[in-house]
Formats: sequence, C-alpha cells, structure tokens
Amino acid sequence: MQSFYETVFIGGGISCLAAARRFRGDSILFEREDRVGGLCRTEEVRGFSFDRTGHLLHLRNQRVERLVGSLLEGNLVSRIRNSWIYSHGAYTRYPFQSNFYGLPPEVVTECLLGVVRAQKKKQSQKNFADWVLSTFGEGVARHFMFPYNQKLWTVPPRRLTTEWMGRFVPRPDLEKVIAGALADAHDAAGYNAFFLYPRTGGIESLVRALAADVKNAVCGAGVKSIDLKKRRLTLTTGDRVGFGRLVTCAPLPELVKMTRPLPDRVRQAARKLRWSSVYNLNLGIRREDTDRHWVYVPGDRFALYRFGYASNFSERTAPRGKTNVYTEVAYSRYRPLARGIRSRVIRDLIEIGAIRSKKDVLVTQENRLKYAYAIYDRNRSKAVSTCLKFFESKDIYPVGRYGRWEYGTMEDALLQGLEVSKRLKK
Repeated sequence: MQSFYETVFIGGGISCLAAARRFRGDSILFEREDRVGGLCRTEEVRGFSFDRTGHLLHLRNQRVERLVGSLLEGNLVSRIRNSWIYSHGAYTRYPFQSNFYGLPPEVVTECLLGVVRAQKKKQSQKNFADWVLSTFGEGVARHFMFPYNQKLWTVPPRRLTTEWMGRFVPRPDLEKVIAGALADAHDAAGYNAFFLYPRTGGIESLVRALAADVKNAVCGAGVKSIDLKKRRLTLTTGDRVGFGRLVTCAPLPELVKMTRPLPDRVRQAARKLRWSSVYNLNLGIRREDTDRHWVYVPGDRFALYRFGYASNFSERTAPRGKTNVYTEVAYSRYRPLARGIRSRVIRDLIEIGAIRSKKDVLVTQENRLKYAYAIYDRNRSKAVSTCLKFFESKDIYPVGRYGRWEYGTMEDALLQGLEVSKRLKK
C-alpha cells in the first residue's frame, strides 16, 4: 500500500461507493468491516435473505434512476406500496391521516372532527407537535402522530422541529380525509407510493454492483484517527496513510471523535448531536398469506414501531412456502432497550396476528444499528452546520444520511455521492 493518496474515501456506505465508483483519480477506499455496504447489507440464513431492516429504493431523480437501472438491470422488481397501520386492534391503510376507515366509530369521529376544526383556526407551529395539532387536530395527534413519532424518535414530539418532514409526512386535503373515513381506498400519497427492490440477493446486490467498479477498496481497515496538521490517517491495522482530501460517510459524531486538532466550537457542537438506535429482528416463518409490505405500530402496548414482509418485496428473499419478516424497535438514551427484547418482539407479532405462535418461527437473525435516526431537536441544525462548515474548509466532505446527519433516503445518499464525485473532478 502506498503511503499517500490524493483522495481517500472513509467508509463503504452507498454514498461513498457511488462517489468512488465515478472518481478515477488517485484514490483509495477504507472500510472497517469485512465487506462494504454499511447498513445496506444482506445476510443469507438457511435460505432467507435478511436485510438490516427494510431498505427500499424510492426513486425520483433521473440520474439515480439511470444509475440503479444500469447496476441492477434485469434484477429489479417494481412494487406499488401496500402499507398499513395497526392500532385499536385493527389494520387501516397508510397514511393514517387520510384513512380512518376501519377504526372504532368514536375514533373516526374524533379524528375527522379534529381535522375539520384544525382547518378553521391557525395555531402556533414552533415544533412538530404544534404543527401536527394545527394541521390534523387533536384526534390524529392522539391516536397516531404523537405515539408513533415518540416511538420512532424516542423523544416527545414537542422536542422535534419540523425540518425533517418535507416529503415524508403527507398532508391530504379535507376532501380526501372525508373520503378515507367513509370507505376503504388505496391512497398513493407520500414519497414512497411505489418502490424498487432487487429480485435476488437482497439490498446488498446493489452494493455489490456499486463496489464492482470501485478500483481500490480495502476492507478490514477502518480509520482510527485523522491528523489534520500532518494530513495523515492512522488505520485500525496500524498503517498510516497521507491524504490530500477526504470523502466520508462515517457518522458525524464518529468523524469528530477521530479528528484532531479541532476547534472548541466544533467539539461543543458535536456534543449536541442526538440520535436513536434500532434493534432489528428478522424472522423466517411458516407461510402466512398477506400481501402487505410493511405496517406501522403506534403506542406503548407493543415494543416494535414497524414490521414488514421482505418476501413481498421479492419472493426470492425466502424459500418457497415461507415468509421473511423484519421488525424494528427504536431505542436511545431517552428510551432504553428493554431486556428480553427478542422474546418481546415475537410476543408482539403473535398478539398483532402476524404469526400464530412461536412454533411458526423457523429462524431468527438480529442486528443492532447504533446510528439509525438523527434526532431533529432545536440544537441539530446549528450543530450540524458548524461541523460541516469546518470539515469542508479542510477538504473533508461528509456525505450520506449519517455523514450529513440527516433524515434521508437511499436515493439521497446515492445522489450525494454522485455530486461529491463531480465536485472532486473539478
């Protein structure tokens, strides 16, 4: 290994892979794990292809569409979203705020009246909770928006800003809300109304296709420290490598930890970054007939906030006659992970009716994702801006969901990789 590279990519997440694939200059990519992919990894267990939670391709950008299409040509399936909410002992369609049909009559009445009343008066929107109340009213807030988002982010909705919402929270008009209270109808609202997924190989098939054209990638060698004065990296292998510039998809708090020297303002900003983690239990089960893709679960009665059927993304993720189920439980310093969580999740699935009994479970596979959701509290925006401005002034370019500390999709990560590659070439 030579001792200096003009450009070094830190981490083998899809944003860095997309950038490294396009960049043809003097470069190298270092990945701490035994293979690239980050969270977009797939484990093969007794005929089941288990992703690290649900990873779907919601594509709108033409450049990313062309990239994914060329990488996975002949290995993509397209699906129209079939997602649901489980609450009050019933399944209702997503999004909750425009699909009250199937809920108990008193809940339908409360939610519908809440939406109507919210439209008649303007309220303060200082935080996410205020926004929900002023947009959908108290019924939707109480029965879904507040309990679900508290489970996902692990902090009260009033501690969240509205910066993350964008395309992620559908805002149906009153006509659609009323129609969805009177009848069961498919709703194509939201950014994820349709999606693509690999036919075979799970989500890691995209990673392998990206990595195939990366000319110089070294796995099993993570970056331990970054010396800005000497422009030198120390690797977990003990090797030292000089660099001209860096592209990193490492989580922003980890980038700050490994970099020296740093101004006090950057260290203090990084201390304000908060996140929630995810416990992911994947299960291979005996066949259950359902065409659902995923289900949101609000409220504290159940530990999981979402579960889904990967074998409905592609039947190749499970042996014939079996079903591939993934589950997600959020936890953080504010909401610790309960003991015995594996057994708790299986009990939840039985009570919800997703599986009949423990005997249905043929195989399980667990993952703990330390960094899952960057918490959008009032400190996040300024803290992230301070960190990113400093690193970019030193020719260090964070990319991806965790590098830029944001709530984004796989498409966003790929696009950032393409953009930074263009920037490097210039």
